[in-house]
Amino acid sequence: MNPRRRKRRPSRWKTRPEINVRHGHRITGRGRGFKAAAATMVVAASTLVGCVTDSVESTTGRPLPPDPREVPPASSGDPINAISVLKSQQPIDTTGNGFPNLLGAGVYLFSRPYPIPRFATGTLVFDLFELGGFDPMQGASSAPLATWTLGPGDMAAAQVDNLIGPGYQISLDLSAIGLSELAVDSADLVVRFLPSDGSEPVISSVQRVPFRLF
Repeated sequence: MNPRRRKRRPSRWKTRPEINVRHGHRITGRGRGFKAAAATMVVAASTLVGCVTDSVESTTGRPLPPDPREVPPASSGDPINAISVLKSQQPIDTTGNGFPNLLGAGVYLFSRPYPIPRFATGTLVFDLFELGGFDPMQGASSAPLATWTLGPGDMAAAQVDNLIGPGYQISLDLSAIGLSELAVDSADLVVRFLPSDGSEPVISSVQRVPFRLF
């Protein structure tokens, strides 16, 4: 034995736990730290396996809206109790006299609480009043400047079915009622629906119609 050769002292650093991999994917090892880590991994894996989510989120993190569903339309027996009018921004001049005479309007009849409009049998009356000449609570305070009346046959001919739903597309032409112009710069449009069964009329809100823009 070589006298100069000394025995190596054992290291003061603790040896790292050994990990052995055997067949069947069973992991074994030594050391208290390894056992704790393995137990944590088993608990986390079982938690992930047991949690199942069916929610879908958008890129902003908010849940996606529900799928659209079919809404049944109101039946013909439900009374009309609301009316909506969508008009052109301003009448146009089709006669060449310098006064705008033609106004486009869409009318939709509702049986609330149903959200979709429907067709109905009756008469539509369109009135143009001087500004402030019609009050929704008290009615008209003066005679209308112009009136268009569409009976059941005219309403049937004006039927449309668009993105809003079933409705009526009407062209209100001053020349069709014998007028070439009005002595006003703007007027208030009010539409009434008179049901054919004689029930209460349904009146729209007041909408301003500008005939001249300054």
